[in-house]
Amino acid sequence: MAKAPWNEVESLVKHLFEQGLQPDRQDLVDLAFAEDASDDVIDALDSLNGKPVPSLESLKQQLEGNGVIA
Repeated sequence: MAKAPWNEVESLVKHLFEQGLQPDRQDLVDLAFAEDASDDVIDALDSLNGKPVPSLESLKQQLEGNGVIA
């Protein structure tokens, strides 16, 4: 699996966190499909556990920990 560029992930989901939301894996994957994101971005978001993500920084840390973003 290729690594997703962080800037693509960030631009896709940033507005959710700016609204104060805490999306979970399914919310993020659904958004990625709806916005026709790249397969790498979808795969990266699909690597998350099912718990709500509290912040954009937390999302980045989780994705880095999973080794799925560049």
